[in-house]
Amino acid sequence: MSIEIKVTSFAEVGDNLFTAAGTCDGEAFTARTIVYRNEPIFKVQEANDEGEFGLRRLDESSFSRGQRIAIARRLKQVRLDGGLPAEDLSDLSVKELRARAKEAGLSGYHAKGVRKADLVAMLAA
Repeated sequence: MSIEIKVTSFAEVGDNLFTAAGTCDGEAFTARTIVYRNEPIFKVQEANDEGEFGLRRLDESSFSRGQRIAIARRLKQVRLDGGLPAEDLSDLSVKELRARAKEAGLSGYHAKGVRKADLVAMLAA
């Protein structure tokens, strides 16, 4: 049986400190790193009965030991690869690119003569 891990977000929040979110076999997870022997390792964070996120013991967790190991291994791979791969903006339509530029607070995305390549370059910067 294979465990399917999808990483939806990955960010560096400090020196050797990372946070990530995704799904493990369809169940959402969040993870943070701790430093162990000068190396960051990922730990799955889960909500307790009061809704606060933190580390949980294996017998209290909704994830099995194998799922936790698979999550940590996948997140380490993403960290060593330099983060999540950048999204290919050239596959989006001009309308979608303009909407993203508006969300990002950019200006000049609706000016006369702005082409798709210009919008992709604005969003990539």
